Amino acid sequence: MKKHLIDQFWNEGFVVVGSVVSKEYIDEANRVLGGLIEASRKVKSSDTIYDLSDHHNEQIPSVRRIKAPHLVDPIFDQIMRSDGVLNCVRALLGPNLRMEHSKLNIKQANGGEAVEWHQDWAFYPHSNDDILEVGVLLEECNEENGPLLMIPESHRGPIENHHHPDGFFCGAIDLDQATFDAEKAVPLTAKAGAITMHHVRMVHGSRSNQSEQNRPILLIGYCAADAWPLRGISTIEEFEGRMICGETQLPRLDKVPVRMPYPPAPDEGSIFENQRLVAGKSFQ
Repeated sequence: MKKHLIDQFWNEGFVVVGSVVSKEYIDEANRVLGGLIEASRKVKSSDTIYDLSDHHNEQIPSVRRIKAPHLVDPIFDQIMRSDGVLNCVRALLGPNLRMEHSKLNIKQANGGEAVEWHQDWAFYPHSNDDILEVGVLLEECNEENGPLLMIPESHRGPIENHHHPDGFFCGAIDLDQATFDAEKAVPLTAKAGAITMHHVRMVHGSRSNQSEQNRPILLIGYCAADAWPLRGISTIEEFEGRMICGETQLPRLDKVPVRMPYPPAPDEGSIFENQRLVAGKSFQ
């Protein structure tokens, strides 16, 4: 990745890199996604694969997210481990990388839901913040179909309050209590095959999709291997099994600001479900 892009990432907290993922991978990912959406007609409620919207039904399927897509079909795992993507991530985080998560947010045409302002770091604080999110654009992302919106330089600011006034974690920032200016938001638009990259502490969100075009983005969280989750791990085997490249590392503890995501929301679910409870919504 070119130096000016590396500098932009660390200075502003985000960057867009064009033509990273091959057309063959993008076409196959869209083919698989189309099949998953079609198969969701037979699914009545959210499960280990699907996060469904409230108005999903057999006649008009409405899928918000495919959960852990790298476990659902090999194409998503191949994209996650592809040289183009990993070369960009290694340029920022170094050679030893672990996957934090994967998800495929679809934001379907004509009403795909908004995501309220938030920082990924609020959901999964680690021993250090050498963590970023890659968004692989499976379709063109433009101003009309709900692009990611970033608040420049917010990755160097405070960790905003993501808790409801009643004290539980809801995964969204009430603008009335925020320290950033939402008017400074920058949309990340690009053609299919590009990737977006943003720092784990970036304030970001996205509007609903009111266009005729879907906005599917494969999102992959990558951590430097010495960033260990403060919420703990399930098993060391599962944790080490998420190594993507390089060698595992002992934890590195940096002085980073942390708010723990506890207590959980009532009926805790996906970010879409938790954010319903935010006191002041930014996107209607």
